[in-house]
Amino acid sequence: MLGKLIKYDLKALVKILGPLWGVLLVMGLIFGMGMSDLSPIGNGMMVFSLVVIFAVIVGIFVISVIIIIQRFWKGLLKEEGYLMFTLPVTTRSLILAKAISAMLVSLGTVLVITLLGVEIIGLSPVKLTDSVTYFGNWIIRINAVAKIGYGVIVAIAGLLSSIYHVYAAMAIGQLSNNNRFLFSFVAYGVLSIIITVIGIPTLSTLNTMGNSLNDVFGFYGNWWVYLLENIVLIVVYHIITEVILTKKLNLE
Repeated sequence: MLGKLIKYDLKALVKILGPLWGVLLVMGLIFGMGMSDLSPIGNGMMVFSLVVIFAVIVGIFVISVIIIIQRFWKGLLKEEGYLMFTLPVTTRSLILAKAISAMLVSLGTVLVITLLGVEIIGLSPVKLTDSVTYFGNWIIRINAVAKIGYGVIVAIAGLLSSIYHVYAAMAIGQLSNNNRFLFSFVAYGVLSIIITVIGIPTLSTLNTMGNSLNDVFGFYGNWWVYLLENIVLIVVYHIITEVILTKKLNLE
């Protein structure tokens, strides 16, 4: 059932972002062709497509944040919540479906932007392609593949932690009978302050643990601590959200 919930949410999210992803890839083709054409027309294509690419990327990130918030707010905390909470699934599954679909669509945006770069490189002059090849060989030579892979894992954990942060704030915000949105905004700020003050772990402890792990793992020991920190935050935010939606749900 969790898979069906994720599929349902993904369809709704992709329906909105899909056209923007398509526009981005088309503009990447136009920009790449413009790089291969040094005529005034080619330069005009480059400038136009570059402006559109920048505007679409900004729009995608803004819209992504809005619809991720909206899907959780309307889907679980407003009228639609009456239907969702009557389904034969647990509250945990409902929350996980929203979080996983939000993470996947965010990763989808990253993938599209990566494809955009591949398009531009593929259509670019040979010198740029050679530079990318040299950079790739340099990464392999210094054995950076493992570090990049681990960095991606840390980034995904940080992304999921940020999503859960928003969900926990909205779950707290719905406890208010008035000004729920404002209360959610305040809750988000308070949670941020609490995390900063508590420091999970504190900065000094982070450095100490990171230095110790450097001796064990050989590289970027602090990254292991950051990963652990984000995992702890994900668990804490999820518990807050699940407990409130299970015991203190206040649908409009």
